[in-house]
Amino acid sequence: MNKHLVIVMLLATFGLNAWADDSSDTTDIERQQPAHWSHLPIWGDKARELGYELPIPVGFNIYYNKQSVAYDAKDNFNLGLTGSGWLHNINANVVIPADDVIITGEDESIQLRADAWVLPFLNIYGLAGYTKGHKDILADLSNAEGLGPNGINMVLPIPIEYTAYNLGVGAVLAGQAEVIPGMHPFIFTGVAAFTNSWTTTTDSTIQTYIGSIRMGQRYDVGGDKLAFLLGYNYQMINQKIGGSYDFNVPLFNKPGGLAIDYDVHLVSSESHNMSVSMVYDFGPKNEWNIFVEYGFLNWDQVLLSVGRRF
Repeated sequence: MNKHLVIVMLLATFGLNAWADDSSDTTDIERQQPAHWSHLPIWGDKARELGYELPIPVGFNIYYNKQSVAYDAKDNFNLGLTGSGWLHNINANVVIPADDVIITGEDESIQLRADAWVLPFLNIYGLAGYTKGHKDILADLSNAEGLGPNGINMVLPIPIEYTAYNLGVGAVLAGQAEVIPGMHPFIFTGVAAFTNSWTTTTDSTIQTYIGSIRMGQRYDVGGDKLAFLLGYNYQMINQKIGGSYDFNVPLFNKPGGLAIDYDVHLVSSESHNMSVSMVYDFGPKNEWNIFVEYGFLNWDQVLLSVGRRF
């Protein structure tokens, strides 16, 4: 939302009231929606003439994202080990097969996103954020190269804590269609986004690729708008981590430890997920919005957002 978000993020909060058909006549629509100071979206006047209610073109949102993700080592895990105590005889460069490495991680991030509807159906946005996270690596040394013919019968835990700053860009396509004649129209949104993150506590960069498709319906609640959506989400996280860690705690009740230099290239184990979300637009001109989403199936993710359009 991971920054990974990340993300994650990266989502079609603003796409939900685009192309909302209004039952009033064109004159009423034009009176309710005068031309915006930004002159956006392009072709907005034509859309309003056709009877569509468009969102306020420019907006800002603050996102909170939290997710727990499993990872795979893309290549072999390289370690430089220097032992002390009962492990004093260890001084080696070790290569651990990728299949012998288990990696899990959790991230929390705050993102600021600015967006604009450049066309009645197309929104583009940029975001900047801060992330705090950790990776927990379990490296099985029993098949490792560089520790003798039989390795060491030990699973080495390596906790990695980090913070990061990220920048990202994305685009949203939005529309609606009467799928079943006479039934309330369905809202559709499609999102594509990319973020790049730079960690401050490890030698690491993180690239996150995101895509999503959401479908649902929106309802009038007084003068406000409430939408419920079901989504399919794609997320691919690509991260190279390098750094050092002093593992100075007793192992097997014996004094000693390891100084570790590590280098690993990891990717998210799963790239497909499902989500349920809710969007609430409120205010005199529906200029405020709240977005809540829960992701499930292959990883857990919670996303909260508050925004305003200008």
